[in-house]
Amino acid sequence: MQLDPTRRRFLTGSATAGVIAVAGCTGGEDDPESDPDEDDEQDLNDDHEDEQDDEPDAESEDDAAQYEIWALDQGRDNIHIYEPGDGDDEFDHVDEIDVNDLEDVPDEGVVPHMMDFSSDYEYAAIACTAGAKTLVFRTEDRELVGNIDTGPGTHMASFDPSDEYLHVDVMGDEKIVRVEADFENETFEVVDYIEIHESDVVQEAGIESGEPICHQYDGNGRTLHTLGPSYHDGALVIVDHEEFAVERAYSGDDLPTNCGTMPHPTEDKFYLTAGLPSDPDAEEGTLDYEGVGDYYVYDTAEDEILVDGESTEGIDAHGFWFTPDGEELWVLNRETNDGVIVDPETDEVIEEIDAYGEHQSDDPGERDAPDIMWASPDGEYMFVTLRGPEPVSGDPHAATGVIPGFSVLDVESREIVDVIEPDPIADYSDEDLEDESVPTPDFHGIGVRPTAEFDSEIPNSPPF
Repeated sequence: MQLDPTRRRFLTGSATAGVIAVAGCTGGEDDPESDPDEDDEQDLNDDHEDEQDDEPDAESEDDAAQYEIWALDQGRDNIHIYEPGDGDDEFDHVDEIDVNDLEDVPDEGVVPHMMDFSSDYEYAAIACTAGAKTLVFRTEDRELVGNIDTGPGTHMASFDPSDEYLHVDVMGDEKIVRVEADFENETFEVVDYIEIHESDVVQEAGIESGEPICHQYDGNGRTLHTLGPSYHDGALVIVDHEEFAVERAYSGDDLPTNCGTMPHPTEDKFYLTAGLPSDPDAEEGTLDYEGVGDYYVYDTAEDEILVDGESTEGIDAHGFWFTPDGEELWVLNRETNDGVIVDPETDEVIEEIDAYGEHQSDDPGERDAPDIMWASPDGEYMFVTLRGPEPVSGDPHAATGVIPGFSVLDVESREIVDVIEPDPIADYSDEDLEDESVPTPDFHGIGVRPTAEFDSEIPNSPPF
């Protein structure tokens, strides 16, 4: 299997794509040889005709939504969908999906955790850590078309470059599950799986523990899977998709990677994060006491480590994302609510991010906890999920936040310009927060779906 070079480059075939926004095509320049006074009267007539033409039967480019933000509340099991609003840095809530209100959901419910889109963005796959499910939605009308039993602790599901399969990291069964996707008939069937610790390659690498956490596709027909969830379980497993078998594996001694996976958009390089929350009860001076925030770079062509653990300048390195021009890789630290920007040309840190959530403090109980991020396709914003005061997943010391929702950062200024709170935590009393039977918001996964064409250097999401 080879990567489709046009994967995700432009949205095609969607009935919702009623406008085209192409950078650099917003207007022409005056004829330098014309006399600016010669055609004033004609210009006024033309302007008047243009105004008449613009009224008011057609939605203009500026008024039409160019993309949607899908934010997953794993505390209350909802998917919130937003679109850019009329004003700068404004976003409108346009839909909400209660996943436990859907058909064939188990009695214990499901917890939407992470998401991915098909290459044309017409389908969204939602991995559910509770309920043993992967859910597939048709994005145009937000209808559930796939309800797949993928196993307990289903953590991440993604479409392969050809959209022929979904591959799913299933923590509870310690499996990588392959699902055949038939979009024409909207049917989805589990057709194969890999039991991680039954693999001779994994055993020979000395990997004794760890569950598949996250993965992405390289340019050589493989997926790279981090193991975890703890840093002490961290490792890397590489799966060849022609044979659908583990081809290579690296123990935590070599690659203690336990979270994010991100291919370089044009080169044979792959980025991985390794995070460990600090433990104030551990022995002072130990790794557990200090915590870890590192990133690694792997050469997928030569199968060698290029960057062997560089600091993310904080604790508990977690999610990351490319800007659409491919020039910056943003990385966040969940515990310390900060991060760095890596230059993908040199793989070095070029700038630090002071805060991804507006509540920043030396006291872990008084600062936001960012988790996953995704860029807007026009490159203007970075959207970052923020965990709640009662996190469903992750180490509570690192994942406990103040405001649950997602923040909006201006890519150019690196500043937070808005915080979107779909279900305000202020609406919950202290008694609600103390009562374990009362679900409270906790945002984890996020995805951004273009509904128009964008002239970008790289597609809006991997695989590139």
